[in-house]
Amino acid sequence: MRSALLTGSLAAALLGTAGGCAGGEGGAEYSPLRHPFRGATLLVDTDSPAARWRDDHDATWLDPIADTPQARWLTGPDDLTDLAPVLAAARRSAALPVVVIYHVPNRDCAGPSRGGAVDAEAYARFIAQTVRGLGDDRAAVVLEPDAVAADCFDDARADLLTDATRTLADAGHHVYLDAGHPRWRGPTETAERLRRSGITRAEGFSVNVSNRQSTADSHRWGLAVSRLVGDREMVIDTSRNGLPAPPDDQWCNATPEALGPPPTTDPGLERVAALLWIKSPGESDGPCGRAEPAAGVFSPAQARALISATPWLPAAAREAAAGARAPLR
Repeated sequence: MRSALLTGSLAAALLGTAGGCAGGEGGAEYSPLRHPFRGATLLVDTDSPAARWRDDHDATWLDPIADTPQARWLTGPDDLTDLAPVLAAARRSAALPVVVIYHVPNRDCAGPSRGGAVDAEAYARFIAQTVRGLGDDRAAVVLEPDAVAADCFDDARADLLTDATRTLADAGHHVYLDAGHPRWRGPTETAERLRRSGITRAEGFSVNVSNRQSTADSHRWGLAVSRLVGDREMVIDTSRNGLPAPPDDQWCNATPEALGPPPTTDPGLERVAALLWIKSPGESDGPCGRAEPAAGVFSPAQARALISATPWLPAAAREAAAGARAPLR
């Protein structure tokens, strides 16, 4: 495509350089970018775990989390039953819903007994069910956090992600394949894995999901990846990167931590489509060898710690969280 002659191919070549159908490594053809976040309103989910806990306990100190747009996670078929109200709320507010699909087989490289679909056929059914659940609503879909960067990534997983990306994109959704974070794998290896996983049909990729790397580091690393995958755009998870990342790269309920920059669809950063709160702040990463809530369970104690340590929040908000009465269960 980049060697197009100045004939009828000129328009296509110009379109490619503008991000319409860019050529990538090995001459791969990339689908035109649709830029779903441009001018979009992000949905504030009034049924998020933080919002429910706040409302049940009259805990207005949780407002900085509960009143901020966040992604809705789909970790299995049971989660699809709660999707319709979220989509209805998005339609009422003319907002773009952001959903996370997290159900790939051998999720977290922990074997089939630790979550995720039992096999490829079950995963394909789940993706089809998700498409039916989304219906005519168009969503931004963060596809399978950690799946590409994980040690157990292989050809079989790449094929599953490619098929899922194609199915979702064909249904009109905007797919962002998860790429990991700057401290995990280098840009060259990450880009090669993304290409094997269907990035040519995706809108872009996600960075720093559920992690604590800085927005600046995530952006620099993401730019290096983007240059190798057809200049795809990225979304960066800023839900918990308000303080420097732990020096030992602790991923599990790290302390201290703080809320990162609020979500925005106008980040003013090259090839960054949006800053998002993809991981729901206050949700546990898992037991972590201590008396911690299970993964995905909302922990008001963690939410209180996040809010009270967030430098950009007004002092009154930080003080209200710090003074919240215990026990926070």
